[in-house]
Amino acid sequence: MQPNRPSVPGAFMTKSAFLALTFLLILCPAAHAERPAGILLYFKAGTKVYLLLADHATPGSKDRGWGGFGGGPENGESPAETAARETAEETRGFFLAAALLKQIESQTPVIDTNGFALFFAEIPFVPVQQVANYQPKNMDRAYFERGPFAWIPFSEVKRHLAGDIDGTRKYSIDRHFLPAGSSSDWF
Repeated sequence: MQPNRPSVPGAFMTKSAFLALTFLLILCPAAHAERPAGILLYFKAGTKVYLLLADHATPGSKDRGWGGFGGGPENGESPAETAARETAEETRGFFLAAALLKQIESQTPVIDTNGFALFFAEIPFVPVQQVANYQPKNMDRAYFERGPFAWIPFSEVKRHLAGDIDGTRKYSIDRHFLPAGSSSDWF
């Protein structure tokens, strides 16, 4: 039986969301590919916005901390195809690349100074344990390079946006938003 995977409904963007996403882009240096790309997944609950982020501070990850999903292209992919595939892989196949691509393919991505193309996808709330425990049919190691996962309030990112953003600095996340045993506590 397949888990109850959410469909991927329409997008949402505010000035604050744009600033927060730009902040996350700066803190996630792009891979050395021609056009790396990713997706920032979020859901809305009333007037609040929550970002689905994952810890990337695993052995060999170069202290990358928490962030959205993304990576480099394969086989001549478009930025949207790269973003959808990478996000599907880094969420262990829980979110399907085809559904993500359908949602973002008409978007113009935000592109940072490193050439990383960022797309945005609104998703329904799903407990992070469902994403973390999902067992993909393809057991490629790429499906296990990220985790744990957490819903981080946008306000936690927004509080760091008052000044200039330094891409070499680690911006702390209040630990009560993170699961026990997290390898890092920064963006």
